[in-house]
Amino acid sequence: MRRKFRYAKRRFGRSYGIMRVHRIVISALLGVSLPACAHDLFRSESRLVVQRRDVNTSFTFNLLDFPGVDQDGDKQISPQEFDQSLERVYTAIVRYYALDSNGPPARLNRQKAEVVDEHVLLLAVQYVFPQDVLAIRVNSALPDVLGPTHVHLTTVILNGRIQEGILDSGTRSAFFSPDTGSHWQTFGRFVWLGIQHIATGYDHLAFLLGLLIATASMRSLVKVVTSFTLAHSITLALATFSIVVLPSRFTESMIAASIVYVAAENLIRGRTIERYRITFLFGLVHGFGFSNVLREMQLPRANLALTLFSFNFGVEIGQLVFVVLLFPAIEDLMASGWTRLRPAVSIAIGALAIYWFIQRVFIG
Repeated sequence: MRRKFRYAKRRFGRSYGIMRVHRIVISALLGVSLPACAHDLFRSESRLVVQRRDVNTSFTFNLLDFPGVDQDGDKQISPQEFDQSLERVYTAIVRYYALDSNGPPARLNRQKAEVVDEHVLLLAVQYVFPQDVLAIRVNSALPDVLGPTHVHLTTVILNGRIQEGILDSGTRSAFFSPDTGSHWQTFGRFVWLGIQHIATGYDHLAFLLGLLIATASMRSLVKVVTSFTLAHSITLALATFSIVVLPSRFTESMIAASIVYVAAENLIRGRTIERYRITFLFGLVHGFGFSNVLREMQLPRANLALTLFSFNFGVEIGQLVFVVLLFPAIEDLMASGWTRLRPAVSIAIGALAIYWFIQRVFIG
């Protein structure tokens, strides 16, 4: 199985306006150091199948997240690098990821370990407990070794029921039993995942910033945001249900190209741009990007509609917070006479998007 790891006007004084301009531009420029798949979270996955005393667990990890594994820094894990680091990586995983069912397992059996897609670790481990597993707790301290932004997505199949959990630096434990896994719990988990996704989706946020900086009024803003939301919701659903699926590399490249287009249009045209039509077109592309998270989790179709709605709702919350916080500040600065704000920010996000485009097309 191959996977790629692949968010009442007032006027400001002149000095404060300069500080705000610099802050926005610098924030955009900081993204240059981010990875090519800028909207991807640092994440790992596990799938647990409970069969009496045995819990057969399939892991997916990005080996580039483990310090020191990619020794030559080429973003690929060679057979030599894999052989040299496997024991260390395996020891870290079983140390920072633990299962508990009325106590720890009696033993662990490593069944498979291989690298696919140049840097993706597929690891199979069997946890054998001294008694039948009626309920299980998953504990993850992976952020301690893989970084504070790391997110672990886990799927548990217990007594024929499929349940999902999301573990990160703030939520390090999840309990699964025949009585857990309500729809409300699933809703809450995937709303939060959607918020996290847009909050770390630097390319999506750069696209929105490019739209905001050239939007002349609240009415235009509503039309643009609504168009973008409708479009990406359509393709998010189509891709999640595997009705229409585009190659990840093509999707990521087109997302970067959409940001370049918006930045260029900001520089060429005036500020009163009716963009909701072109925004709808680009929103379709961004929806395929959003879908990568859910498709990689291989969620059961029984809960797919709920998880899709919840995740999309979380994305919309994240976008709304971003727009509500940023648009009034942009309006205030423009009203204060800071006409250089639009070209400065447009150049910054345009340069960033060109960098992403080159990374995604030629490097992958």
